[in-house]
Amino acid sequence: MSEVMSQDAVSALVEAARTGALGGGDAPTAGRRTKRPRRVDFTRPTKFTSDQQRRLHRALDGFCRSGGTRLSAELRTAVELEVIDLDQLAWSMAHGSLPREAVGATITTDAGGAGSRLLLAIEQGFLLAALDRLLGGADRAGSPTRRFGDIDWALSSLLLEQLLSQLGPVWQDLCGQRLELDRLEPTAESSHLASVSEPTLAVTFEVRLLKRSTTMVLLIPYVAVASVADALGGNDHGPVGDDATTADTDAAVRAVDVVVRAEVARVRLTIGAVSALRPGDVLRLDAPVDGGVRICADQTPVFVGRPGRLAARRAVQVLDPVEEQR
Repeated sequence: MSEVMSQDAVSALVEAARTGALGGGDAPTAGRRTKRPRRVDFTRPTKFTSDQQRRLHRALDGFCRSGGTRLSAELRTAVELEVIDLDQLAWSMAHGSLPREAVGATITTDAGGAGSRLLLAIEQGFLLAALDRLLGGADRAGSPTRRFGDIDWALSSLLLEQLLSQLGPVWQDLCGQRLELDRLEPTAESSHLASVSEPTLAVTFEVRLLKRSTTMVLLIPYVAVASVADALGGNDHGPVGDDATTADTDAAVRAVDVVVRAEVARVRLTIGAVSALRPGDVLRLDAPVDGGVRICADQTPVFVGRPGRLAARRAVQVLDPVEEQR
């Protein structure tokens, strides 16, 4: 036999369902959502914006073209550079993923401070093949890795200077910083250039030489470009209110030639009406005789004048600006 619940029992049941107290004990209820921990990946910072990454990619594409041409001339064989990846990581992760046996070139910027340094890591296989070409060696698809001697370091520095001569102008046009090669060392000794958690943009290049593909990675810690972040993102419009710049601009504008003409009045005609004009016809200008003439700079009226004569030449006397006349 079914039992009819009272109004109080129904209200209590609805309240229990709303608060999740149905079922009793510690068992989870269908009326409440269990809280789940949210996974946060701290190795993927977002300090570099998408605009900054796009501008960097376009600028470094230009560096690849000029750098490949310069290396091809130095090594007397075809060298191709290409940006194949941009990845934003913490410094420890970016530095830890560099190729083994790579050589690190520390690059300083003119921002100043200990954090104003970039790292360019180059696989040893590319450097050894390039050094063989510099010394007149035979074309070999690859060279076994070995310990660098003093001559290797010296020639590698020379090669990196040539490469940096192409990267420097591109970087300066991009954000106004000048680059300079500081030193070469194994990448294992360059982990101190930035803090462990520093947001870092890792730009990976593919280098193709003698039918062999290797990689080159440019690590850009955010601290090295923080002072020029606006310029890097394309939001820097230069100094405002600079007296020297204003004076130079004013002087340049004042030297521009402008055609000045005196206009009595102006009338608009169709092409058909102009074609129908004959000698002796009269055009009505619908302007008062005492209205004077307008002095125009190119197509812009600037002054109101009075026609006259100066010695044996016609002339116009400047009376008032057009704005005041209105």
